[in-house]
Amino acid sequence: MPSNRERGRLDSIPPPSTSQMKTQIVDAEPRATRRKGVFTVSGGLDAGRVLALPREDVISLGRASECTYPFDDVSLSREHAQIMCVGPDYIFKDAGSTNGSFINDERVTKVVKLGDGDRVRLGSTITLRFALVDAEEEEALIGVYEAAVRDGLTGMFNRKHLEERLSVELEHANRHGASLSVIIFDIDHFKQVNDTFGHLGGDAVLENVARLVSQGVRHEDMLGRYGGEEFVVVCRGTAVGEAAALADRLRWTVSNALTPFESHQIRVTVSAGVASLLCADEPTRSGLLGAADARLYKAKQAGRNRVVGPG
Repeated sequence: MPSNRERGRLDSIPPPSTSQMKTQIVDAEPRATRRKGVFTVSGGLDAGRVLALPREDVISLGRASECTYPFDDVSLSREHAQIMCVGPDYIFKDAGSTNGSFINDERVTKVVKLGDGDRVRLGSTITLRFALVDAEEEEALIGVYEAAVRDGLTGMFNRKHLEERLSVELEHANRHGASLSVIIFDIDHFKQVNDTFGHLGGDAVLENVARLVSQGVRHEDMLGRYGGEEFVVVCRGTAVGEAAALADRLRWTVSNALTPFESHQIRVTVSAGVASLLCADEPTRSGLLGAADARLYKAKQAGRNRVVGPG
């Protein structure tokens, strides 16, 4: 217990000034204020795909390519629905669609506030789940989807997803009488690259070729890694002659590029085979890929670093 003299010393010490005091700001809802809306595709070919819903944008969903998120589904109207933010809330509106929009199995007839966990169906088959997530949760959802459909090294679609998407494109082309072509290309003498520079050098070449080809195709084209050093480009609405011209541009781009690896600059070439539904023995996935693969073999046999298409 302090003596009278010690108490006097303590009483003489002035209280801390306002400038010396630290104020702690407590966020009553730190997680909620960081949350934003996302849709996760619940079924079909794109199951698991995450659709971000920025608060500042009006998001449109529908069949038209101009929509924020277009879906290739004949049961959807061109612009089927819209989502917008009003204050902290996400508001859903059917855009006068023919086959309707449904939230938790009830048809939407007026604007509706979306709730965390709501199930949304557009038309007959497109099903989505609405969620409020923070940045870490959104990143985790995207990671799960990307791991399921992407090749880990190149970032291209993996073979399984590529084949599934090609089947859908075939159905669309056969139903509408539309053009559809594929390019299969292969890195020439890739074993020599691995033997000379090791598998890390080979991986660097694969990554660089994938990057160059990705930059050279249209947004609507689909690119996937089909095998070790073999890649496929699916060209929607493209006649075989146009696809062959694209393949040759890609071949030229790769042949004039260098892949830096350690102290080396690695140059490679590619060979390609091109086919369309009109070239295939049968209008199936195996028929189309088989026709392109046969032409790739001819390109290899003819000396490599070339494209073999129709004629």
